[in-house]
Order: sequence, then C-alpha cells, then structure tokens
Amino acid sequence: MNKIGSSETIRKTTFNFFNYTQNIVSHQTTINKDFLEWFIGFTEGDGSFIVSNNRLFFIINQKEQKILYAIKKNLGFGKVSTYKTYSRYIVADRKNIDKLICIFNGNLVLDKTNTRFLSWLHARNIYSIEKIEYLQKNEFTCFSDNAWLSGFIDAEGCFNATKIKDSRYTLKFRVRLRFILDQKNEKQVFYKLQSFLQSGVISNRIKVEHMFRFTSTSISSYEILIKYLQRYSLRSIKKVSFLRFCCLLRYIKNRKNLPWENKVLLRIENLLKNISEKES
Repeated sequence: MNKIGSSETIRKTTFNFFNYTQNIVSHQTTINKDFLEWFIGFTEGDGSFIVSNNRLFFIINQKEQKILYAIKKNLGFGKVSTYKTYSRYIVADRKNIDKLICIFNGNLVLDKTNTRFLSWLHARNIYSIEKIEYLQKNEFTCFSDNAWLSGFIDAEGCFNATKIKDSRYTLKFRVRLRFILDQKNEKQVFYKLQSFLQSGVISNRIKVEHMFRFTSTSISSYEILIKYLQRYSLRSIKKVSFLRFCCLLRYIKNRKNLPWENKVLLRIENLLKNISEKES
C-alpha cells in the first residue's frame, strides 16, 4: 500500500477516496462515493475501532441485520454474524483493515472518532513494515454536498411525533414533530447542523455527563432536512419512520384545507402510533 498523507491537495477536499480507489476489492471497478460518505457517518455513530492482542478489529453492532449485509455488499468484504438480540459486522484481516483505513483516514469528522482511529492506526503501523501516515480530521463546513449526515442520522437520529393538548383546535390537540440527535461531547457538529437547518436547540442531557441533544421543531428546518434526505437517502429501517414523519408534516401543513376527520384522522392516528421513534 502506498504511503498516505504527503499531499496537501488531499486535505483540500471534503471527503477524499483517491487512495481507496487504488485498493478496492478486485471484483469492483468503481466506488459509490455517496455510500462511502454515508458509511463514515454511520460508523461515527455506531462503529468501533478495536485493538486486542496485537490484532485490529472493526465492528458495528446493530439490531437490524439487513443494514449490515448492505454494508458488506457495498464494501465487498467483512463478515456478518447474528446473535440472540443483535447482529455484528466485523472486519479482522489485515488486508481489509487497510482498505478501511483508506476510507476513514482524513475523512472522519468527530473528535472522538479521530482519537480512536489514530490509536487503531498506530497499532497497525507498529506491526507493519509499510507505514500509513495519519491525516487530520475532516473539517468540512456544510452537510449539503455529502452523505455523512444521512449515515449519522441512521446511527443516532430520531424522528419523534407526539400529541399535544391544544384547545385552539377542534380536536383539542395538535401534533408536535421533533427531529432529535444525541451525542456525547461533540457539540461543534451540532453547531454545524444548527447552521445547516437554520434552526434547532442544543441542550445538555441531565442524566448523562457531557451528553448533548440537538432538537429541531421548525417546519422550515424539516423542509431543508427532507430535501437533503431525498438526495442522500437513509439506508436503515429508520427510513420508514422518516417517511411517516414526512406524511405527518404534510397533514400539519395542510390542516386548514384538509380537515382531520374520518379517514384522514384515522390515517394520522395510525402514523402517530406506528412512527416507532420514542424519546429516550
């Protein structure tokens, strides 16, 4: 593998997969940039970089088996195992660990993930003749032109809908929609998200130290988010909750022209019941 990180031109881009294109599995001739950006975001939410007994492991644990098989298929390597309550995607062989390094090196966004990856890379270099130079964290400024946020939402996001008592309405209630992300320490990424959606509140979670929550309740911010996720689609089962969220938003926006009664009201009640994203 060629040494990485000597060229400044690599770091002037947001996500750069040049080195990975030189090291993809033999049966793939092209890469899916949107998938790789999504995969990085998903990894920064749910992935683990592990060193044990001088061996490197990359692991994603998920209740949803299907998304792990999709990752395996897109990358062309790795193994999926199923246990009683969850499934696991794992990469453990050195050849494919190096392929993952090509994907992550210089492209990781969060401070904590970069710290863990750096330790992982350091362990790799100790036991390898050919070294790989660590590239700095990805300092991209906006989510609009990459799929990272889509992957991060698949890992950490929540689309929440609840009934709120409100005497101004005939039915004496309104529906409150919320888009929620929780993350420990990484407050800066929420500032970027707040800027991107032009709305949102960043708060501290009382029960968990250094845990921050981003909450958006603005219809205008939802329209930005929906436009983004139409371009960079969610890939996990969370997409179903998002579609229900979008349906509820349409009913809220059209409430004056489309009264909430009969079949419409039944549809809204079913959406509220089945959106399946509860606040923690």
